[in-house]
Amino acid sequence: MNIVFVTGDFAINDKSILGGMAGAVYKSALGMQMLGHDVRILAVSNRNKEWKYNGLEVISVQAQNALSEASVVKSLYYILQREIIIQKQIKLLDNRKRIDIIQYTGWFGIGLLHYNNIPAVMRVSSYTKIQLVNNYSKKKKLLFSAVEYFAAKRMNFIFAPSKLMSDGIEKDLGKKVGIIETPFLKDKVELDDTIYKRKLNNKKYILFFGRMSVDKGIFVIAEAICKILCTNPNIYFVFAGGADDNIAKTLKKASGENKNRVMLLGVLSKNKLEPVIQNAEMILMPSLADNFPNGCAEAMALGKIVIGTNGSSLEQFIEDGVNGLLADIGDVDSLYRCIVKVLNMDDEKKVSISKRAEKRIEELNLEHYSKRIEKIYEKIIGKYKKDKYIKNKSRTG
Repeated sequence: MNIVFVTGDFAINDKSILGGMAGAVYKSALGMQMLGHDVRILAVSNRNKEWKYNGLEVISVQAQNALSEASVVKSLYYILQREIIIQKQIKLLDNRKRIDIIQYTGWFGIGLLHYNNIPAVMRVSSYTKIQLVNNYSKKKKLLFSAVEYFAAKRMNFIFAPSKLMSDGIEKDLGKKVGIIETPFLKDKVELDDTIYKRKLNNKKYILFFGRMSVDKGIFVIAEAICKILCTNPNIYFVFAGGADDNIAKTLKKASGENKNRVMLLGVLSKNKLEPVIQNAEMILMPSLADNFPNGCAEAMALGKIVIGTNGSSLEQFIEDGVNGLLADIGDVDSLYRCIVKVLNMDDEKKVSISKRAEKRIEELNLEHYSKRIEKIYEKIIGKYKKDKYIKNKSRTG
């Protein structure tokens, strides 16, 4: 098969470390290439270029970023402009080498203008109405949800990594949406522990890492900080990830007199982040809504105890008390109790949870995932060809 993956975000050069949607696209493309299929990645970027990322062919096309635009009208204009650019490039790629199937990410409407000459599937990377409902103004929420909905409507098949996302889209679309958990693939990076040694060595700390936003439960953590720090004078809270001034100030203010024990490390490359994860007492991921986040898989693969939230999609990773802990969504007291439970846990229990966490992530096998997707592709392509044959036959009488 000749397969094209279309994404709104990917690596910018061959040294880039991927996460989130870009990482999922990379793993999906790599898996299909490993099965012997021809793979191309079409990515929205800040410039036009054709290049290779870890042996995968990448075609980057330049388009405006609709997410950073304040005006809803301009955001819609940039989304439509981006989709026109994508479809023009797809036609060029199809002329160069016939495309058998396209996989879109659906990210803020990616795939909105897909034309039906080529069968297409969507792995849902964002659905604002469910996952990012707290992150945007009412008008932007409506816009992003609408373009994501209409993009999904154009697909031959849709699947999501989380049940939360699948159920929400299925309800809106009125048709079956599959659940296929994203595989985990350990990044091969040379670890750099300079940040850990310089700032955290010999400190006992609780870690949050990733995108510091409302949907990730960052303000729930803020409300729990003071109580934990006041009752545990040897504990630090560490945050690794991008944060705007409002979030940074909120976290510092929430710590009261203990603000010197709240540390914001900023965005770290994976080789510097991993030693920070490895040495944490626990990882906090109290998401309000999520989409089977790779960060949870990364932490559990390292044997860390993760505190997630029940009903946010983290429960797909975590069995409460077995391979991690689950708090109630948006519940500060529930999160506090989970943190205290881990702090008071004996070493034997910690080791037991750690081993089971690692075992859970071993189940997210790339080869098994790729073979499952391959069968879906074959079925969709076969149905497309059959429908096309019947349609052409009926025209010719």
